[in-house]
Amino acid sequence: MTVPYFFSFLLLFYLVLLLQTTWVSEIFPPFFKPDLMLVFVVHVGTLPYLLSGAILVGACGLLYELFSGSPGGLMLLIYFLLFFLLKSLAKVILIGESLTFRLLLVFGALILQDLLIGLLPFVLGAGPTIKVPTASWILAQAAATSLAGWPVWLLFKKVESLPRMTPASKTD
Repeated sequence: MTVPYFFSFLLLFYLVLLLQTTWVSEIFPPFFKPDLMLVFVVHVGTLPYLLSGAILVGACGLLYELFSGSPGGLMLLIYFLLFFLLKSLAKVILIGESLTFRLLLVFGALILQDLLIGLLPFVLGAGPTIKVPTASWILAQAAATSLAGWPVWLLFKKVESLPRMTPASKTD
């Protein structure tokens, strides 16, 4: 991944993070709020870049915790688990360009994320401070994230299709 391409994704992630923590939090009720950061993590997880993708996901998790006030390291751990799960899933099945299949990945990742949010604090010893989400809340949020993820995913694909800078060939 080239440096301008990496920084364009980092800037896009930051803008989506600001959108999620400001407008989306005000418009949607808490149980129906789409998780746009998860759409970003799944998109980066389906790209062929491992190291730069892991750096993007790490920055995504750290900044999301900074803006949302979640317990330190929880979302970072969940985002890394989802990212590397997607990378290992890409070795088993072929993840093509189908937008519907990728949004199904977002749906499944959100269900897994909410289950991890409910279970990991008990394992890590912070159980009484976190409220476990109910099944109806998880499904409503997964449906909202998949629907809201459609235009966001198209935006990511537009950024991905921007022309990349290539070094000029040297002629003697």
